[in-house]
Amino acid sequence: MNTSTESDFQGRSAIVTGAGSGIGRAVALALAERGAKVLAVDINPDAAKETVSLSQGEIVAHRADVSQSEDVRDYAAAATSLHGFPTIFFNNAGIEGVHRSIADTSEDDWLRTVGVNLNGVFWGLKHVLPLMRQAGSGAVVNTGSILSLKGAPDRSDYVATKHAVLGLTRTAASEVAKDGIKVNCICPGPVDTPLMTRSEILVNPGDPSYERNRFEQGTPAGRYATTAEIAELVLFLLRPDITYLTGTAVNIDGGIMAV
Repeated sequence: MNTSTESDFQGRSAIVTGAGSGIGRAVALALAERGAKVLAVDINPDAAKETVSLSQGEIVAHRADVSQSEDVRDYAAAATSLHGFPTIFFNNAGIEGVHRSIADTSEDDWLRTVGVNLNGVFWGLKHVLPLMRQAGSGAVVNTGSILSLKGAPDRSDYVATKHAVLGLTRTAASEVAKDGIKVNCICPGPVDTPLMTRSEILVNPGDPSYERNRFEQGTPAGRYATTAEIAELVLFLLRPDITYLTGTAVNIDGGIMAV
């Protein structure tokens, strides 16, 4: 069942980062299908263009490295120039990290993950929220993880950044609620995306299918989520008529955090 209709997003200026694949692509396509004017941001311009080619709605591809404040400022300005002040922002771009112990995580490994997963979310909030204030309203969804809520061995870089995303979500929500802007965070479990596939390979390059089976068996639902399922939750949180829900982390994890 769809949680939103075309009228919810018709004509609204939207930004989606990490829009070249996975959850970002699913959300960009779903927003455009429901009438939003979407700036599809990705570090891989060809991937962003592929997202555009899959849509029958209004999507424009934009290349940006979210770890760079200037690139983020540029995509916020591009969205405003193309479609007006953004009122929808899926602050989603992220990487899987390195799957190494704290002792074995290099300085470069750490800084790269922090640069994308944490700094990228911070820069997005820093540069987009002022534009939403000028618009008079807005909705932001940041992408966290179930690892925003618990630890995991050999995942220090990823866990730390995803915990921080939740902290940023709560802080931003408290700062902009009186401006008519809501900020929430999704906390997915395993999702059938290229990022998850890369994680399986990193953990067990000799037999990544074993890791997928292990993840599935550790999920009460017994499977990975689809990107479409995650997108429907994101669109619900972005709906302009859902105004009192802010500063919240919403698990979508097949029951992992329930046991």
